[in-house]
Amino acid sequence: MKRNDFVNRIEYVLFRSGLFFLRILPYKWGKWLTVRLFIWIGYGFGIRRKLAAKQLQKVYPSMTEEQRKSLLRDIYRNMGLTSAELYLQKKEDLISSIELKDTENLDKALSLGRGVIIATAHFGNWEAATTLPVFGYPLSAVVKRQHNPYFDRYSNALRTRYGMKVIDLKHGVKEIISRLKNNELVALICDQNAGKSGIILDFLGYPASHWKGPVKISLRYHIPIVPAFALRKPDAKIQICFEPMIYYPELQDNEEGYIFLWKQLNQVIESYIHRYPEQWFWVHNRWKATDAMKDNSIKNRKKD
Repeated sequence: MKRNDFVNRIEYVLFRSGLFFLRILPYKWGKWLTVRLFIWIGYGFGIRRKLAAKQLQKVYPSMTEEQRKSLLRDIYRNMGLTSAELYLQKKEDLISSIELKDTENLDKALSLGRGVIIATAHFGNWEAATTLPVFGYPLSAVVKRQHNPYFDRYSNALRTRYGMKVIDLKHGVKEIISRLKNNELVALICDQNAGKSGIILDFLGYPASHWKGPVKISLRYHIPIVPAFALRKPDAKIQICFEPMIYYPELQDNEEGYIFLWKQLNQVIESYIHRYPEQWFWVHNRWKATDAMKDNSIKNRKKD
């Protein structure tokens, strides 16, 4: 059902009014208040908290209830920090907070001259990767269109202010290939539920649906995949970490090849989540397509 444009406008006006108030404040105060709002409203009123708690309990069954509650508060805190950095922080201040780590992994992949798929996740401040063009790395990101077109345009305007280009998820295959042929970076979020059409593989110990896109493009066009994560550091820095490329041009462009690449990629994504669970987006229903998080659906097959 198509959303009423009046409702979209009202939501957007309220959102921009709230931003106006927060931007009047000094950034430290605005950031503090934004984080508190995520904790008070998101955690306090239980917006997706039940889902996140259930998924944490499944993945980390030995975690105590108190530990889980503490971790949940940290998860909402991380979401609040990301929102503050995206919507409130000045451009120059965000750029100065960015550190690039292990860029030799990215440079090695780029030296092949085939472009690079940046495989990332809803982790840390994933929006910080939009600054990569400032550091000399031409970047496009594949994004899903939001339900509210006013939010969508505004969010994309913020994302592109550093020189990044946006590619629509539904109609962007040709543009993705074009960018890669120019030896540019194309970023894809790789921890989203792919629905019934995806490849079913274990993720954090439970079967989840994975998009074919990243691995299919990699094998069909011989494109290296570089996993990258915007890790939030205790000193308020954001460290964009580039892992060694995943590149197997000898593999066949078929289901067996896709599964092999996904297993390689999931190992890297899972390692970051296990090390920094508070920085992953646990409020997303990653296992929706398989119902793997429902009680008694399957037994836990992975100890933490």
